[in-house]
Amino acid sequence: MMTTKSGKPLSRIALGTLYFGTGIGREQSQELADTYLGLGGNQIDTARCYANWLPEGEGASERTVGNCLKKHCREDIFLGTKGGIMPKGYNETRGNLSPENIEADLEASLAALDTDYVDLYWLHRDDYRYTAGEIVEMMNRLAESGRIRYYGVSNWTAERIRQARDYAKAHGLMGISASQIQYGLGVCTPQDWGDTSVVCMNRREYDAYRAMNLPVYAYSAQAEGYFSIYLKGGSQALNPNTRQKYDTAVNRVRARRLRELGEKKDFSLSWIMAEYVLSSPFPAVFILGGSSRQRLSEIMEGYRCERKQLTEQDWNYILE
Repeated sequence: MMTTKSGKPLSRIALGTLYFGTGIGREQSQELADTYLGLGGNQIDTARCYANWLPEGEGASERTVGNCLKKHCREDIFLGTKGGIMPKGYNETRGNLSPENIEADLEASLAALDTDYVDLYWLHRDDYRYTAGEIVEMMNRLAESGRIRYYGVSNWTAERIRQARDYAKAHGLMGISASQIQYGLGVCTPQDWGDTSVVCMNRREYDAYRAMNLPVYAYSAQAEGYFSIYLKGGSQALNPNTRQKYDTAVNRVRARRLRELGEKKDFSLSWIMAEYVLSSPFPAVFILGGSSRQRLSEIMEGYRCERKQLTEQDWNYILE
């Protein structure tokens, strides 16, 4: 079981930092981090590539996160970052998991974060040029160097994860500690994303995670605000990107049923998004993104109180 370096258990809400240092300025980023940590959270999620498509975005999230952590005890914070992703068209999975590339990415991340270790180092994409066993061997070498404590994989299929876990077990090595994929009440597909290298939760993956009991870190778990925006203004209120990803028949039905339930009982739609992930039949972490301190506080309060807003019957109605 993963813990902070000081031995503290991990919160099941992680702070996502996609636009820290770009869309979310340095001062606001510090405020969000301080609020999150002050409310009992201790997991922060970033990546080498975050916002690198924006002017001056290269490494901005990691640098901003590193600065935010200076006033806090590093060993009490579980810091995760990601490497190994390439632009669209590089290969089928967009992954470059050569030892040289991962070494370079990790060193750049450590410098940007101003730390000498990462608690959880994620491989941001898979790379089929390497066997699962070769990747496990590489990640164990990095762990032995002391620069990472655990490693995880992002946008890997459950089948590749099984291969890696089997290899690690057979060779007495540290295996994959967690998986990060698109998962939440708002369902979508790689085709909806326009990127076949992403892995979205579906029935096959869901059943596999139940069997493996491997922690899942749910990214885009808020569906980019789809439900709240759609319920207020319909499809036309969505930005084109969110509309492409999430404005599907399934999600429109779920939105309608949420509206119907909302007419009968009061509930926080923001907490519903987290409640869905945290009620999974396997270990799951809700990655909380966005710039709203109020929403962050609302979700962290729901987590602290273990709030249950909907009954099993309500959930069955929404999901059927």
